[in-house]
Amino acid sequence: MTSSNPTLIFCPGAWYPPTAFEPLAAHFPDHTTHTVAFPSIQQATSVQDLQPDIETLRTLVEQEASAGKDVVIISHSWSGLPVNSALDGLSKTERQSAGETGGVAKLIFISAFIPDIGESLIGAFGGVPPDWYNRDEANGTVSAVDPYTLFFHDVPDGEQWAKTLRPHAWATKNSPATSTAYTRIPSTYLQCENDRAIPLFVQQMMVEKARGKGAEMTTETIATGHSPWLVDPAPVAAFVKRSLA
Repeated sequence: MTSSNPTLIFCPGAWYPPTAFEPLAAHFPDHTTHTVAFPSIQQATSVQDLQPDIETLRTLVEQEASAGKDVVIISHSWSGLPVNSALDGLSKTERQSAGETGGVAKLIFISAFIPDIGESLIGAFGGVPPDWYNRDEANGTVSAVDPYTLFFHDVPDGEQWAKTLRPHAWATKNSPATSTAYTRIPSTYLQCENDRAIPLFVQQMMVEKARGKGAEMTTETIATGHSPWLVDPAPVAAFVKRSLA
């Protein structure tokens, strides 16, 4: 169980700016909230693997846990790779066993990748990049060919959100996950029925695979595309609040 007001850490998916989570974070005025600015999105051309993203999240979690805070991580899309790799020793259970307070009490996934150890995002696609990837080999980055159609087709101001996306470090698509936090930390998964980037059947397959590894993972489904809280933050906020209960 989480404490009444755990710190919420929002982890945006590939290309998304930290500001994308502001409409959802606004529903949690009684919580400390942070949104991770992943180096592979903010400084894409200089990032060679997942490690800077892992370390950025880990530093933030350690800061909150060291202050005795319970932490809940909300992970969207690609961020499931660094999130699940960044939390070794930081779960509330592991910290309690070491005589420490605070720690990650819950993981909340929104159409997020749930990787195996050693599995990269492109590995999860069978080793072949999606046909909507647009690589910039000179800069070592990748963008989505038509982000509005893929991520924001049902978002009221979706064209505007599509313009906020940034190139992402290509290396992060091929970097393997190094751990599986979802096997040690209870989690919930919001499945997006009309997702064009990660189809529903892929989301369901990842959940079942995780459960097969012993994950304690419950699910809910929402009738939106890839960015449900930008369609309407209220039902997603309600889902998060149920997950905290």
